[in-house]
Amino acid sequence: MSSINYSKIYPLVYSYLGYRDMKRDIKTDKLIIECLEEIEQISSFQYIYQRFDYILDFINQKPYLDYLGKSKSYYVVATTLGAVIDKRVRYYQMKDMVKMCVFDATASAYLEYMADRFEEALGNNLSYRFCPGYQNTDVKDIRPMYEILKANKIGITLLDSNLMVPQKSMIGIVGIDNHAKKSCKDCFLKEKCEYRKDGKLCYTIK
Repeated sequence: MSSINYSKIYPLVYSYLGYRDMKRDIKTDKLIIECLEEIEQISSFQYIYQRFDYILDFINQKPYLDYLGKSKSYYVVATTLGAVIDKRVRYYQMKDMVKMCVFDATASAYLEYMADRFEEALGNNLSYRFCPGYQNTDVKDIRPMYEILKANKIGITLLDSNLMVPQKSMIGIVGIDNHAKKSCKDCFLKEKCEYRKDGKLCYTIK
């Protein structure tokens, strides 16, 4: 992959930190750069994926079918930054809470950015990533995805609670040849969403 474009990660970090008005400050920018440089150095972005051209049993439910639309083709994808990021978050939790918060948010944004770049390499006819928990889907759907991919091969462990370790990991599906658009329609936070109160949408942060 080409070099990291920090300018595309900044807005995501500020979003994770709760800066909805996107006001930037030099001190925070500097800390984000420090965290990004550290994450680049110590993380190990890994991925595993598999293509399907038919509807698996756990996909055969309305939210997933609505997402896929007329297309029945999709990738099941898992990505992670590796366990070292979790260890570093715990380290900063003991040493510097401010840096821990920024480091954690930066790692989440970095994972999302790297996952987007990886998916772009799969083709230009793909939809956005749709993960269990979106639009009233059950987080438990992570388990069959995890098992199908054998995501333990890239160091991801799935707990009984369906939480993933390392925490900076994602599992979901990516539609092929569909044009699904993100929507607030079925978001369980819709009525309390701070972005909507400001006339914005969380998924349009750039």
